[in-house]
Amino acid sequence: MQFWIDALNTALIISIFAVSMNVILGVAGQLSIAPAGLGGVGGYLAAYLSAIHGWAFGPSVLAGIAAAGLVGLALGVVTLRLKMDFLILLTLAFATVIVAVFEAIPVLGGSEGLAITRLVHFGGGTLLTPSQYLPLELIAAAIAAAFCWRLASSPYGRVLRGIREDGDAMVAIGKNVVAYKITTFAWTAAVQGLGGAMLVYYQLAASTTQFSFSVTTTMVAAVIIGGMGNALGAFVGAILLTAIGPVLEKAVNVNPTQASLWQLLIYGALLIAIMRFRPRGLIPEGVRVRDWLPSNWRSAVTSRVSIPAIVGAEGANGRAAPAGNGSSGVASDAPGSGSPAPQPGVVGQEAGLSRVAEHAITAHIPVEVALPHTVVKGRREVSVGEPVVVVTGLVKAFGGIQALRGFDMTLPAGKITALVGPNGAGKTTVFNLITGRIRSDQGTVTLRGDDISNLPPFKVAARGMARTFQDVRTFMRLTLLDNVTLSVPHQSGERFGSLFLRPLKVRRDEKAARAEAMRCLEFVGLEHRATEIAGGLGFGDQKLLALARLLATRADVLLLDEPASGIDRASLEPLLEVIERLRETGCTICLVEHNLDVVTRLADHVLFMEAGRVVVEGRMEDIIKQPRLAEVYFGVV
Repeated sequence: MQFWIDALNTALIISIFAVSMNVILGVAGQLSIAPAGLGGVGGYLAAYLSAIHGWAFGPSVLAGIAAAGLVGLALGVVTLRLKMDFLILLTLAFATVIVAVFEAIPVLGGSEGLAITRLVHFGGGTLLTPSQYLPLELIAAAIAAAFCWRLASSPYGRVLRGIREDGDAMVAIGKNVVAYKITTFAWTAAVQGLGGAMLVYYQLAASTTQFSFSVTTTMVAAVIIGGMGNALGAFVGAILLTAIGPVLEKAVNVNPTQASLWQLLIYGALLIAIMRFRPRGLIPEGVRVRDWLPSNWRSAVTSRVSIPAIVGAEGANGRAAPAGNGSSGVASDAPGSGSPAPQPGVVGQEAGLSRVAEHAITAHIPVEVALPHTVVKGRREVSVGEPVVVVTGLVKAFGGIQALRGFDMTLPAGKITALVGPNGAGKTTVFNLITGRIRSDQGTVTLRGDDISNLPPFKVAARGMARTFQDVRTFMRLTLLDNVTLSVPHQSGERFGSLFLRPLKVRRDEKAARAEAMRCLEFVGLEHRATEIAGGLGFGDQKLLALARLLATRADVLLLDEPASGIDRASLEPLLEVIERLRETGCTICLVEHNLDVVTRLADHVLFMEAGRVVVEGRMEDIIKQPRLAEVYFGVV
């Protein structure tokens, strides 16, 4: 019996590493090869403090956790600005070097390791047998699992999932992606330090074989097989993989040497089978224990927490709601339109990913969206027509290519300004420069009189100027509601301290953020699809979702990069109507667009660019008479 309890204890320790790997790999999408090395930092320090300085179990473990967290923080600062390829190489180098460092320090026992002579005292007794250790290992695994589950299933975890899907898009809606990556790396490293400390105390020795590269492969395999992005899946994967060796030895009667070889073969076979037949793992992201309950129990649990999907035959302004070809009707709640009965929401292909049922929104949300500039405290209000953004003398060169040559532009409040011109004129470069995505060589950008020329893009978005992308950049594996909720600023649940110290405030803020996101979805006519996975939308609806996400940032200066590109005429009309309604709310809009019919309909003022500068500006009906524009767009002189 002690043999099987020993195997269970080892599996619980490996699960500590696995659930932390699930956060960094499955949720945040960062492939780190450092967990065993970071576990070694925690384990070796705990062993050193215990064996050399006589520290007790508790303080030694806490010191190991802190040390691993600090090393993880430093490693994150160094590596997480890198692309994935270099991240893998550097974390692999760290895991290799740290083991060599342990072997090279004589006080740590060299290649033979460091023995712990001070036994663990827990629960009023001394732990000697696997069965006596079992409660302690269960508690440690439960603490690690609860901590990582809280990170992954919270608004903080939603930000990590957004970063996994598209880091550039997250920056554009105001998130400090680098800070999130670094802090997540540090906190998961601390959990791995706990795993390392528990391992050396359980085996009463610290040795380099405990933290070798093969241990890391077991952890990564546990996450992949169990299900990336799901803490329960990582836990199950760790238990399953750790059980293979003991089962081979005891149930199949394979000797230990051969069992280790068979174990590697079974690992490989399992990975191939999972990648071939169940690529999202045994327990995919979004699947919860609740989903396995009998249907009558599950309905009893969720009956009181649902999001209304109110879909009427008329749009919010009383007009018929178009449908099909990627467009969606707008909810009917305008004066005089009546109040239709709620209809069940459409469930997406992967409804398990939706968290909306956990946050009750039981009252109908009006279509009207508050003016963005009245929502944000401290933002100076401006009158219609007053300059909001002033761009002066922007210059940008990429090597020998001069993208912008002294570009000037003013965006008046409450108006739509359009940038038109041939490909390569520098239109998208303008957006990249004024939002801080790239640095200008010369020139200034002011927003409501404040110089924002050198601000990073997430701070520009927080100041009230946000953008869309020509290629949409939807968070494909998240629901529409989660896509838009990500953009709502000032959520306490996105801050680590509040997440654990102020859970009630986090819960209130989450409910308010989802309500605001629903208003934005309703504004563009997608509220009835809130629980669907965004990857299932047609391109036209993805464009509408991008506008809803932009509106949720509470920015009042909106930069739209080719909003009409790539969609058919049936999907175009709802999109243009939404943009016109955005102007009516007081938003200042600048759009880059090649479709001159769209520009003629929407734009109050047009800048015609060529070779990195504005060559003519005015109303579209005047600019279209320019011979150069006719030559560029229609091939005639």
